[in-house]
Order: sequence, then C-alpha cells, then structure tokens
Amino acid sequence: MVTKRIRAWAATGVTVVMAGALVLGGAASASAAGPGTVGWADFAVDGTARAYTGTMTLPGDFPQATFTSTSRQATIPSGSSTWQGTGTPVGAEYDSSRGRPYLNLRPTQDSPTAAAASATTYTFDRATPTSDWSFVLGDVDADQVTVSATDAAGAAVPVGALGFQSTYNYCRTAAGGPSPSCDAAGSRDVPTWNATTGVLTGNAAAADTEGAAAWFSPSVPLSTLTFTYQQRSGFPVYQTWFVTKTFTASGVATSDGEAYAGATVTLVDTVTGQSRTTTTDATGAYAFPGLVSGRDYSVDVATPGAAADVPAQAVTVDGDDVVRDVAFTGATAPVAVTLPVTLVQAAADGTTAPVPDRELSIAAEGDAFPSQTITTDEAGQATFTGLDPAKDYVVTDVTTGGSTNALTPGEPVTITLPAEPVTVEVTTSIVEPDGSAPATGSTVDVVPVGETTPVASVETGAGGSFTAGGLTPGEQYEVVLDEDVDSAVTITAPATSGTIPPVQIAAPAAVTVEGTVLNADGTPAAALQLQVIEADAAEPEPVATPTTDAAGVYRAEALVPGTDYGVVLDGEVVGTFTAPFADGTVPTITLAAPPVVTPVPDPEPSPDPTVPPAPVVPAADGPGTGGSATGGSGRPLAYTGSQPGLPLGLGAAALALGLALVTGSAVVRRRARRR
Repeated sequence: MVTKRIRAWAATGVTVVMAGALVLGGAASASAAGPGTVGWADFAVDGTARAYTGTMTLPGDFPQATFTSTSRQATIPSGSSTWQGTGTPVGAEYDSSRGRPYLNLRPTQDSPTAAAASATTYTFDRATPTSDWSFVLGDVDADQVTVSATDAAGAAVPVGALGFQSTYNYCRTAAGGPSPSCDAAGSRDVPTWNATTGVLTGNAAAADTEGAAAWFSPSVPLSTLTFTYQQRSGFPVYQTWFVTKTFTASGVATSDGEAYAGATVTLVDTVTGQSRTTTTDATGAYAFPGLVSGRDYSVDVATPGAAADVPAQAVTVDGDDVVRDVAFTGATAPVAVTLPVTLVQAAADGTTAPVPDRELSIAAEGDAFPSQTITTDEAGQATFTGLDPAKDYVVTDVTTGGSTNALTPGEPVTITLPAEPVTVEVTTSIVEPDGSAPATGSTVDVVPVGETTPVASVETGAGGSFTAGGLTPGEQYEVVLDEDVDSAVTITAPATSGTIPPVQIAAPAAVTVEGTVLNADGTPAAALQLQVIEADAAEPEPVATPTTDAAGVYRAEALVPGTDYGVVLDGEVVGTFTAPFADGTVPTITLAAPPVVTPVPDPEPSPDPTVPPAPVVPAADGPGTGGSATGGSGRPLAYTGSQPGLPLGLGAAALALGLALVTGSAVVRRRARRR
C-alpha cells in the first residue's frame, strides 16, 4: 500500500516577532453576500486508514466539532484549484470558498456494497444553530452518500429537517464570478437527492465526472452529523465543506447624553453561561462579533458610580446584527487614559522606518475580542482612547496577527516589527510526468518543506510557466501542481532572483490492483487468461496478463495511478477501471451469459453423387456471392489462417472504452482532487 501524506494547504498562522515577543493571532473572515460575516471551516485530521480522527472548526460562537472516519484515505486540499464559486447556490448565499480548505474522503473499500461504505461522524460540542450555516457534499458522481443526524436530545433527525437545498455542478458556472474549470468533459451532471431515504446519488451511469454537488442548511439543532459513503463504480472520493455566518452585537453607552468611555461590557451566552468582556472606546461604542443565529445572549454594561442601574439587555441573533445602546443618568465617568502607539519596521542595517496604513487593534488582557481598531497614520502612529487605567492591554497587528505582551496604558509605546527576511523571486516552468505542459491556469502552490502553508500560490501561463516570489534563499520548497501533493517536487530557492530550470513533476508511484471475475450465475470464473490494456493507447498492448485463481481473483501490477485500463478476455473488453493512487481493489466484472446457439443441419445429400450441386444464385436482397459467413452452402468457410476474433474483439474494446471512458480527458486534472 502506498503511504499517502496528508497535507492541509489551509491558511494557518506563521509565528512573527513584534516588540521582541509577538505571538500568533487569527485571520479575518470574508464578507458575506448579505448580513453577517462568512467563515468557511478549517479542518485537521490525524490517524491512519479506516481510523481517522479530526476537527472541523468554524469561526465565532459556532459549536466546534470533532469527527471520526472509517475512510481508507483522508486529505485536506487548500481550495486553490477546487472551490464553491459565487455562481453556485451556496456561493451566492455565503460568498466564494476559493482558497479555503475542504475535506476529501473515500469509502472503506472500493466495492458497491453497504459493508464497504465509510462512515464519517461529526460530533458538536453543543447543539448547532437552526439557521445561517450549511454544509456541501461535492464530487458525488460514481458514488452515493447517505446523510443522517441526531438532534440535541440524541434522537434521529427526520430527512426533511436535514435542510436539503439543491443539487448543482460547481464547475465553470455561467455567471456570478470565477469558478473552477474542472469539468473537461463538459458533462455538468448533478446528483439526485432522495427525500425519503436521505441518500444523495451520483449520475445514473455511475460515471466518474467532476463538480456534482449538493448543499444543505439544517433547520433543527444537531448534536451529530454522519455521512455514510459508498462506491458505485471506479475509485471515487467525495468532498465536504462547512460554512457559517456570524453576527455582531454592538451599541453605544452614554452617561447623561455624553459618550461613556472605558465602561466594562459583558456578553453572556444564556445557554452555556460562557461570557466575554470588552471596554467602550472614546465614543462609548462597544462590539461583540462572532455571534451565531438562534443563540440567546445578554449584554450588560457595568453601572458607573452614583448612576441609576440599567438592567442587562437580552440579545437574540436572528440572521442580522443587533444593536443595544445603554443610557445612564447621574453617572460619574471613570478616569479614562490613552495609549499612544508608534509602529516601526526594523531594517537589516539596524535602522527603523515608520509603518503607515497598518491596522492595530487593542483588547484588555483576557478579553477574547478587541475593543478598538485603528489604522496608523503616515508617521506610523495610532492612539487608543478611553482605556481603564487599572487594566493591562494587548495590541495586535491585524495584518500578521502578532500581539504584544501586556501594556499599561498612559505611556507612549513604540512597537518594532522585525526586519523582513530577504526573499527572492523565481521564474520557471512546470512539466508533467509525460513531458507535456499543464493547462494554462493550473494552480501551483510553493510550500516550505515541513510546513503546510504556501508562500506562493500562482497560476501557470503558456507552456506551464509561472513566477513565484517570497522564497528564502537556500530554503527548500515543495512545488505542488493542482494540489496533487503526492507528485510534489522539492526545489531549493536560489541566492538571487532569476530564472531556474524547469520543474519536472514526479510521476506517481506504480500500484497493484486486484479484481474479481464472476460468471453470469455469480460463480467465480476461474483459470481465465486476461489481458490488461491502456485505454488511451493508439495500439493497445497488454501491460499485464493475469490469470484468475479459483476464487475468480486476478492481480495486475505496475499500473500507473489515474490511468484508465480495460480488461480483455478472448479479444473482447469485459471490464474497465481507473487505476487508484494506492494499491487496492477494482470493480468486479460479471461476464455475460454465453449465447444460445441453434445447430444448423447439413443439407440433404445429392441423390446422385456424380451430379454436381446446382450453382448458388444470390437472392435479390441477399449478401451476394461470397458474402455469406458459410459461403452460401451452409458449411463453414475453410480455415485461411486469419483469426477474426481478435480484431473484432478489439473493435468492441474500442467501442466499450469510448463509452466507458468518455470523461477520460479529465483524468489528469482529476488526479489532484482525488487526493
């Protein structure tokens, strides 16, 4: 079995140093098409085949999930080559997932049986919201997925409450922004949803295509969500995305009509009891982002001395941001202080320069969310106001996510970003294992060896050319074409920017497959001499000549992953398959029943053997002299040394392969998403 590396080309943090001790921070989410802020999930996976565990993380207050899976393979592509575009139904609702990771899983075994199906179960740490989140199942074509769930009480969720929205094909959508041009065969097929059984089934022919998807928005709280995935033919894989919208509760606190700065504001989740705090800024404003629909919260502003108390206010998020202003009377405002910050960038020669137009945020130590965000001016300066002198604060560089140690407000602070490392830019081209160039617009990720985040993600130009910057001289990088991490090639960044030799992508390791041949009655077809041929070869030559054993099992070695093959018996193609990217089984072949042949009796002998037989006169609509397979006499033609079975069989082979492999031109690109 070929070992597969699990790569998460997902956006992860990179440690940076700021003022001598900056730490890792989070990344901002994209804006949604409507109210709220969109966040596509991050995934992490661990374990081995058929025993995977992992996490699915959505932003804000969305319940976090762990999962288990009996899939025989799990990978996390980056989403740079495959994504949900804004022209898809889910993209129109949530915005594009381009550049965001998704999870690839397979069956337990490649067999069209329930016993071979894989089960992947997500368990949420608390019940999910009832709106404003969705999941997508993609690449459902030669396979099927059964969707099931349990509610907050652990009871089975009715199929109708799973929130099926629609089926579609995410390849090259006609409008609404860019989408991946992945469906080279142009089939644009969509799966079928059974609203009674909860089964999502690929196209009727079980043909291996691309882009077939469906999306769901559950309408009841879920505690678990399970996908049971079964092969129908070939070596399928399915994709999973999760996405949510989060919302903000905000407001302004005033005292006798004036902005009440420096007030402590507490948000409490009334279900879990979890709380977080922030502080009003110089204008009296506060904000709590990351809230999810259907959750009940309360907002309480600490009552200042001598003021009349204002009770906590209820906040129920229902698909939009919420505003809760608080007005006190008779308050004595606390003494508020400022924190002037100057942001500078160190240079290699020891000098520094101001950093303008950089967003900095501030939060009281221990607060989960910032209370203010300010952009530095031309001198690299920003001043935070309305701070509590009794608290310490943390300043975060929004661009890098780096944060300072605790700072005491009142005194000016200079924050020094470390000198940026010297980097180089390389120009080169990429070459496929067969010597050809990838299609223009193919994605190339350049990833530091041992890491998961690309330093550059670019698209190829004519002849596979591309330019990638941000490389550290002398460092090693993996060059990944179309997310096919198993064919990645390692390069070393040169000392100076320039052109380097073409990058030859590694050919995938050869694999061994096992298949079974059955007779029409279901019994093993033993002792059959088979030939395995390449489907795309101009003149098919056997690449393997296995013989079935007593159980009807044959074994073919040294096959090229992602290549289409035909299985030939007595000159006829009796089955087809696509070689997997790891050793495994291929679909079972069931032979057709032999035709019933009715014997043709010999003609009556001539009464007088000395009289020659009458000449054969062709009928008006007959085949003509010599056109009959029996020469017109009812007797077989004399043996001439030719064997019509082989060319006739190969003709049938060509026809069968042409029908079965109509999407073969997309195989190379499919290799990436099959990871």
